Amino acid sequence: DKAICEGLNLLVWHAFVCSPQEMGLPGQQYFAGTHLNPNVTWWEKSGPFFAYLNRCQALMQQGLFVADVAWYYGDHVPNFAQLKKSDPAKILPGYDYDVFTEEVLLTRTAVQGGRLVLPDGMSYRVLALPNRPIISLPVLRKLRELVAAGATVVGPAPTEASGLLDFAARDAEVQRLAAELWGGGRIIADRPVRTVLRELGVPPDFEFTGAAADANFDYLHRRVGAAEVYFVANRLNRPEQIAATFRVAGRAPELWNAVTGERRPAASYEMRDGRTTLALEFAPCGSWFVVFRAPAAAHPASGRDNFARFAPAAELTGAWQVRFDPRWGGPGAVEFANLASWPAHAEPGIKHYSGTAVYTKRFDLPPGAGTGNRAARWFLDLGSVRELAEVRLNGKSYGIVWAPPFRVEITGAVRPTGNLLEVEVVNFWPNRVIGDAALPAEQRLTKTNILELKANTALMASGLLGPVRLETLAGDSR
Repeated sequence: DKAICEGLNLLVWHAFVCSPQEMGLPGQQYFAGTHLNPNVTWWEKSGPFFAYLNRCQALMQQGLFVADVAWYYGDHVPNFAQLKKSDPAKILPGYDYDVFTEEVLLTRTAVQGGRLVLPDGMSYRVLALPNRPIISLPVLRKLRELVAAGATVVGPAPTEASGLLDFAARDAEVQRLAAELWGGGRIIADRPVRTVLRELGVPPDFEFTGAAADANFDYLHRRVGAAEVYFVANRLNRPEQIAATFRVAGRAPELWNAVTGERRPAASYEMRDGRTTLALEFAPCGSWFVVFRAPAAAHPASGRDNFARFAPAAELTGAWQVRFDPRWGGPGAVEFANLASWPAHAEPGIKHYSGTAVYTKRFDLPPGAGTGNRAARWFLDLGSVRELAEVRLNGKSYGIVWAPPFRVEITGAVRPTGNLLEVEVVNFWPNRVIGDAALPAEQRLTKTNILELKANTALMASGLLGPVRLETLAGDSR
């Protein structure tokens, strides 16, 4: 999600290792690459994760990026565009920016209606200059051309020309042009870019209220034809509820969930002063696409909550039957008196287990749980899961969950009595590799060239941690 907000719209795995079979598992890995390949423990259940990535890429590859500011990053060497958070124009949060090279500025930039425009359709409200006294003379001449055409440029006046060829004459021309452009007030040097945007009547493209003071959100905005597509990400590992405001009016917001594929109109929103505000709820490190397509009249605000409210009906406490694969050092079938992280167990085959374990439990619905109401909807909340799980109820799969909330709807399969719940939980490789590090080579189950995991390396929390709860929808919830 962080990378998407930076502008990522195509993933290329670096690297996708093809490890020889004789290298065992996890196998040969490239030390600096992404450890993603068919040898990871969760490969057979990776489909929903890749579906999430594909949905994000599909949306982020359409249309054009929306940014209010074009940042000219200069012609000095070495030079490169840094991460978004470096914020060279000092416009974050709420606005976004693009980065211009000298080539883009000189050969592709024009002005239409007071906006900087490129041939591909990109446009910007303000051009921001770096805080440097040196400038390319061709760029300064281009700035004069853009300002004359109605562009808004913000930045300090230069005093020197880049390069040493005929530098005295070139410096003199820079100073003459700077006096003409800055001295006449045609380029703004005394106010921050954010202030200039406000003066131009350009409010933030995205902002939020209602969260804690240390809340951290990022966003990216693309325009796809007549649709406005925002990606909003919660950067903290905790749930958040905010009132999010977008610089769009006249269109109904839709909530698109890239994790599940769900798309639905927002039930409640408000339009004011050319912007739209709606309540958003985020899982820890969660995200939403907020899409504005249809006219507001097509999906008028109903006043209902945008998000379902869940009411706990029962907690599945007590013993669970858990089956660990003996091929990976597991003890086979065991009973857990209570849910706990695998490294907390004394049994080495559980403490150092990596792979898939199957939790099984039988349960009944609580008495008077509304089973006579055919419209009742039932959900299973797994609580905390490390790292992903597939849920089966009475022989039917209800999907794989790999990110919080670890909740699935089980309506249609749950029975008043005699329900059989199976939860396949998969963790990562480190615990088994760490356990093997303390064993003689001939007793090890894993084989890899990665040597950073030692016998004394801390183990990773693993398994179904819970609490596992049955839930229904509360009141007039969505």
